[in-house]
Amino acid sequence: MRFRIAAQKDLSTLNAISLRSKAHWGYPAEWIETWKNDLTITPEQFAHQQILVVEINDRIIGFSSIVEDQDNYDIHHLWVLPEFIGQGIGKKLLQTTIDTFVQIEKPIIVEADPNAEPFYRSQGFETFDQIESFPKGRFLPVMRKLATKHHSTI
Repeated sequence: MRFRIAAQKDLSTLNAISLRSKAHWGYPAEWIETWKNDLTITPEQFAHQQILVVEINDRIIGFSSIVEDQDNYDIHHLWVLPEFIGQGIGKKLLQTTIDTFVQIEKPIIVEADPNAEPFYRSQGFETFDQIESFPKGRFLPVMRKLATKHHSTI
């Protein structure tokens, strides 16, 4: 397993991974289509996000992205291909992303999929709010943890 900073040429692969990973949870295809814009990184967004990919045998199997705002860091994406879910790769990807990109001690925020809430909780995040999603009546937990300054690991 190897981590590296994403390149612009990786975008189509990253966007395919996010769609496949989201579909893993059994959501109807029409919901995935509705969420497609939220699951896609555009070239403009790529320029403003710090993106880390994880590879096995030179194949991208997951990625994460984080953005630093004035008051906090926001995790915008953390996806692993379905065949690699449950193997600890997401945990290593999240921690390596934090170690690589977090430079100042301030909160890390994530709007999590409800299925991912236990994962983030196991990584030290706490739910402090929720936002309504699609379809109406579905809510996403908003979670945070305090970042501590680390040194880059890649």
